[in-house]
Amino acid sequence: MAWPALASRTPHAQGLPVLANGNGNSVVRPTTIEYTGDGSGVIGKLPSSARHAVGARPGFLHWTAWTNTHAEANGTVWLLSCRPDCADSPYYRYALRLTAGRVRNGHYTRMTLHYTYHGQKITDTRCVPDRRSPQVWGLVFRGRCE
Repeated sequence: MAWPALASRTPHAQGLPVLANGNGNSVVRPTTIEYTGDGSGVIGKLPSSARHAVGARPGFLHWTAWTNTHAEANGTVWLLSCRPDCADSPYYRYALRLTAGRVRNGHYTRMTLHYTYHGQKITDTRCVPDRRSPQVWGLVFRGRCE
């Protein structure tokens, strides 16, 4: 299935792939990626409009590689604990290693987050399914993009 040919969804003019930042745009080397769809997870710089956060602000995302086949970064992932509930929870920061790949029509369509959460190593793989907007990150569940 072909991707829609809208201005915000076209590959970068220099031929480098773009990555969805969760704000309706796909860009080269984003500084912030809202990847959960519900605002409970933010990668990189925490927007100033975000609720209170625990730890030093604003967070960061430093890209160490950005090629036609893969991207790598180190930075911060901000997560809501949702305790007692998500509306009243602050964001907590965790060190992050991010990789992106699987380029389709000028877009990275797979993103894997590696971080430690309460002593457990987490690997969270996200995907951009062809049937939806290239600005939406879905979950990889049982090897399929949902």
